[in-house]
Parts: sequence; C-alpha cells; structure tokens
Amino acid sequence: MSKLFHPGRSALLIVAIWLVLVLLALGSRQALVIDETRYLSVAWEMWLRGDLLVPHLNGEVYHHKPPLLFWLVNLSWYLFGVSEAAARLVPALAGLIGVLLLMPLAERLWPARPALASLAAWILFGSLSWAIWTTTFMFDVLVALSAEIALLGLLTAWRGRKLVGWITTGIGIGLGILAKGPVIFVYVLPIAVFAPAWMREMRPAYWRSWYFGLAGAVLLGAAIGLSWALSAAAAGGEAYASQLLWGQTANRMVESFAHRRPFWWYLPLLPLLLFPWSFSAPLWHGIRGHWRKGWESGDRLTMLSTASGLLIFSMISGKQVHYLLPLLPSLALFAARSMQDIPDDRRGDFRTAALIAAPMLLLGLLASLLPYVQSYYADAVWIEELSPWAGVFIVAGVLFALLVWRSVHPDVWPVIATMLFVFTAYPSVVAEVAHNYQISDVAAMIRQHQRAGREVAYLGSYHGEFGFAGRLEMPVTELHEDALPRWVERHPNGVLIERTRNRPDAAETGMEYWRPYRSGFLVLRGAASHSTVAGENSH
Repeated sequence: MSKLFHPGRSALLIVAIWLVLVLLALGSRQALVIDETRYLSVAWEMWLRGDLLVPHLNGEVYHHKPPLLFWLVNLSWYLFGVSEAAARLVPALAGLIGVLLLMPLAERLWPARPALASLAAWILFGSLSWAIWTTTFMFDVLVALSAEIALLGLLTAWRGRKLVGWITTGIGIGLGILAKGPVIFVYVLPIAVFAPAWMREMRPAYWRSWYFGLAGAVLLGAAIGLSWALSAAAAGGEAYASQLLWGQTANRMVESFAHRRPFWWYLPLLPLLLFPWSFSAPLWHGIRGHWRKGWESGDRLTMLSTASGLLIFSMISGKQVHYLLPLLPSLALFAARSMQDIPDDRRGDFRTAALIAAPMLLLGLLASLLPYVQSYYADAVWIEELSPWAGVFIVAGVLFALLVWRSVHPDVWPVIATMLFVFTAYPSVVAEVAHNYQISDVAAMIRQHQRAGREVAYLGSYHGEFGFAGRLEMPVTELHEDALPRWVERHPNGVLIERTRNRPDAAETGMEYWRPYRSGFLVLRGAASHSTVAGENSH
C-alpha cells in the first residue's frame, strides 16, 4: 500500500485541502440568493427569538424544512459568534466528516482491502459536485452524512454487533428526518430491505432477526423525528401543525407535478455528478474487469444503493440535481473497488489526464471570452463584472495540473486537477459574478430605515433575502401590485424595494439607491414617489 493511501496520512491531507477550499469559498462570495439567504434568515430568526422549536422566516412560522441545520448553525454561533462564516462552516464540516466516514464504511464492506478505504475517501473528496455542494449552505450534504451514519449502522449490524449497529442506524435515520424529512428513507431503506440481494457472506441464520432489528431502527429514527415534529406542531398553532404534519407533503406532491421533468432527466447528469472520475479510463477498465470476475457483497450494496435511489427519484416528476448528492458516497465506494485491482502502471496515462482537463480548460476559455460577447446577452448584467483574466487564471491552474501529472499518484491526480480548478475559479470567476448576488449593502440600508421608523416593503415575492444579511429585527412587508396603492397611502414615508430589468436613472424621482442584482437591478425608492414614477412611465 502506498504511503499516500495510509488512512491517517490521507485524512490529514484531506483536512488540509478542505481547509483551503472552505477559506477560498468563504472569502470569494457571500451567501447567494435565494436559497442560501433564506435558510440563513431562518437560522437568524431562531437565534433572535431564542425559539429552537418552531422555525420562522420574516416573522412567520416556517414549515418547509426541519430544524437540524438551523440548530447546528445556532450552536456554531453560540461557540464562535454570529457571522456568515460560522453558519456556512456547518455544511462544510458535514461534508468533511462525510468524506472521512467513508473510510470505516469501506473497511466494513471490504475488510481484506485496507487501501481501498483511503482511495474511496479521495474519490469522494475529489468529485467536483461534492466540492461545490460542501461549500454551499444547503441541506443535502447533511442528508448525505445522515445516510452514511445509517449505512455504517447497517454494516455494523451485518458484521455481528447488532445492538450497536441498529441503534446507529436509527440515529442516522432520525438525523436525516431532522435534516430534510422522510426523504432519508430513500437512501437507507432499499439497502436494508433488500439485504438478501447483496449479502454474499455472513448472511443471518434467520432473516426474521434482521428485519426485526430494521423495524426497531426505523421506529427509533421516527421517534427522533417525531419528538421534534409533534412538539413543534403543538407550539406553532393549528395552521402550522397542519402544514408540518400533512400539508407540506401534499403541497410538495402538487409542486412536483407542476414542475415535471422527464423520467430520464437524471441520466445525462450522472457523469457530471462523478466528474472527474467519470472521465477516467481506469475506472471504466476496472468496472469491465470487475464485472467479469463477479461482484462481492460490497459491490452489490453500492450498486443497489445507487440504482434504487436513481430509480425512485426518476419516478418523481419534480427533479433537482442535488437530490442525487447523497448517492455520491455509494458511487465513490463502488468506483474505489473497481479501480483498486488495476496495476499502478495502468491506472492512468496522459490521455486520461487530458480528457479530464479538457472540460475544465473549456470552461476557463469560455469565461475569458464572455466579456467580449456581452453585447449579445444584454439581460445578463453579471457579465459586465467578469474580467477576461478570470478565465485565464482558471486555464493556468488546470495547465499547471497537467504539468505535474507525472509526479503525482495517478489516483490522486484527478483530485489535484479538480481542486486547482476550484481554487482558481472561486477567487476569479465566482468572486466577480457573485458581486451581482450580494445584498449586504441593501440589507444594511433596510436595517437603518427600520430603526429610523420607516416601513420597508418588497414589491414581488419576498423570500427573506435580507433578514440575516441585515441582521433585521423586524419583518419586511411583501407587496404585490394590487396592494401597492393602499400601502403607499398608509406609509408615505416608507421605502419600496423592487427588481427591474432596465438600468435605473439615479436622477429619477424618489430614487434612494440601486445596484446590479442577478440578471437585472435592485432599486430602493421612497414610497411617496412611486405613484409619480408610475405615472411618468405610463405616458
């Protein structure tokens, strides 16, 4: 076994690279609208109210997500103080733990192959999708970690420590429910229920005992989730209880069918999910050779986990690419097992390295060319912020990875290439484009206006974007066009926030502030002037 793949050495290197990744992500951009800012605002209102039971957003109860992420953020703020960095560190840390947890998972699946544990961790850590979502303030990495904990429990029970194993499985299920609801069962139950399909050795003498333990784990997980849900439902009122316990699921089914995508929608995304390993010739050679030799228990389990999750999510018409993220650890385990039997001298050549580098180089070149075609994309205001040198910086990083190809272990080179791509993209392209998604200046103005006694309203659908960014202590009124005249009449000294696609005129009546925002502009103007501006625009 190469010294590089010693578990302790691998863990230290992964932690060091992860630290650089997180620091670059935090330094390159603020939280992005709409999702990240919304979830940060929910955590902020939980902190502000001191209410850990019922989440709130913009002063109203928030039933759309369970509280685990918000609890962990509040714990981080308690330890390190209230800041965006302390909050965004939570999913990033969950991603790191998920990578390191892959080592004991691999050891339980293939105890006779110790080097495989570190290889699996490197594959997961070096996947571009994992690197991106680890630095994103969302729930999916936390769900993936919960699923890994549940799987670790299943494997522990399989290897003979039944009580510890089933309790661990129940805890993993419970954490998954608290992280994102019953979706955790999609990642865990198929493996447990169809255990006879993947267990080739150490099969239970009586399957009845296996399913009895599984039932106990499910009940434990459900009890953990319901211990919060029932208490929150009792405290949040009848409407909140209805939405939390029933309406949320029903509404999501309706929303799913309202945003339908075809059954096959996920298939072309799978190579992107496992990039750069999906572009690695040794992986495909390993899969082909492994197929001929026959599959072991671990191979069957990882394929069952991936295939069942993919099938279930493909049958649901509402699809998002990040729903598949918790399947990535299983894919990484399968990829590691497939690659391990290939001799070192056949694990990679320059053609494979070039194939992996090609899409990264192409993205860098496109980024460097975008500023020159900005006139063809007038609606994409963010292109104005992009410098051609940002793309050149990415290209330079990927070319450097190609230059050091011969001096790096072939299984680790894709990790180096991916990280250099991310390390160069964050402070260049991401930082410049993210400028159009920053709202801290507007949020600070809202806070000042509210403290001065001025009512603030947002014209259109408001998703709590400014709550945490401005550390707001009062809600922002959500207004629609039909209610606007009455609101202006009641609050002539108020402030209106609205989005527009047309570049504002600083000399416009009542204009207080404007800035580029997403694909348009964000405008603050005095409420009293709105009717005047509307009248002028109508002529």
